[in-house]
Amino acid sequence: MRRNLPVYCETSLNPLGSFPLEPINTYTSVTPVLLGALALIYLIRRRESSRVAYTLAILTILTGLGSMAWHTFRTDLTLIVDALPGVAYVIIIVFFWFYYLGARYWGLVVLAGFVAVAVLIPSELGAIKPLIGVLVLVAIAIGLVVATWYRKRHAFKFALPMIGAGIVAVILRSLDLRVCDTIPFGTHFFWHIFLGLAAYAGVRMIVLLKSDPELTRPQTPSSASGSPTSQIPPR
Repeated sequence: MRRNLPVYCETSLNPLGSFPLEPINTYTSVTPVLLGALALIYLIRRRESSRVAYTLAILTILTGLGSMAWHTFRTDLTLIVDALPGVAYVIIIVFFWFYYLGARYWGLVVLAGFVAVAVLIPSELGAIKPLIGVLVLVAIAIGLVVATWYRKRHAFKFALPMIGAGIVAVILRSLDLRVCDTIPFGTHFFWHIFLGLAAYAGVRMIVLLKSDPELTRPQTPSSASGSPTSQIPPR
């Protein structure tokens, strides 16, 4: 086991050579797999045409599988496998959230800003880079939720739970090493559960952002047949 790899409360509970190395963190990583599969089934059953939604559902599954591999073996390779699908999910959903709200270029601006934060923050502040990234992401997410309420209100019912679950996931992940004395196996496993819930809500939100609420609104008899005034030919 490499010393520079991330550690959690559960890391120190099991001797080297255990399989899996972190049982609770490994088993709870199945949550994104199951919720990603549930999202995929939902998309197939409704014959959804959004390739973005399908991509996000598959990335949710891959995130869970990567997390299982990481907490089982704890190697440099499995750490990469754990991180990449989640990063791809965030990039895609942020970009298309802006896109479907009618601000397509802002998605590129925000993603460029994240790259700038990662590259330009001085090395002596490197320890707080993740915190800065999280704070920026939360601020952007709150802004997007507010914009969704005003511009695509029918998608708000999944936008708000997605951000709420994501914030809870980040908080519980951050608390992990601080509660080892009280909770020996830590709180990192909650990250997997709430992250899966957030990712599932994100898929459902993207489907609604892409759709036109007028197409799913029940028609009244008058609107279905057309009112007398609507049948008058235009002048």
